[in-house]
Amino acid sequence: MTMPAQEPAAPTGDAPNLAAIAGALADLLERETALVRNMQIAKIAPLQADKSRLTQLFQKALKPRDDAPAPTALSGRAKTEWLAAGTRLARAAMENEQALRVGRAATEHVVAAIVAAVKLSRRPPNGYAARHAPVPAPRVAGIAIDHRL
Repeated sequence: MTMPAQEPAAPTGDAPNLAAIAGALADLLERETALVRNMQIAKIAPLQADKSRLTQLFQKALKPRDDAPAPTALSGRAKTEWLAAGTRLARAAMENEQALRVGRAATEHVVAAIVAAVKLSRRPPNGYAARHAPVPAPRVAGIAIDHRL
């Protein structure tokens, strides 16, 4: 079972909190990317609630407030922390998006191969049965494939 991401503090609009949220979101994206690359797709679903929650926290923390400086107005240590966290989050998001895209393409390729095999198996035979009657095509139930990752 996957451990939930460490809970960052409530959004206050300050850089350390923003950096903490960005770090937690980057951690989660890196875990998800590793699961996709290792084809452990079933372990991804439990991460989605945390991913959504952290994304919402991050969006709220980015909103400028009257009593806190915007991330672009930071200086010193706060700016360094924010730049490091933002850079890591951007890299993790790009790698995650790429892994999900590759995983989706692979899934679509497998689904296409399955569909082609089913269609091939459903073709009527070119010969006759022992009684010289055409052999009916086998009945196959419909196939549903979940394309979500």
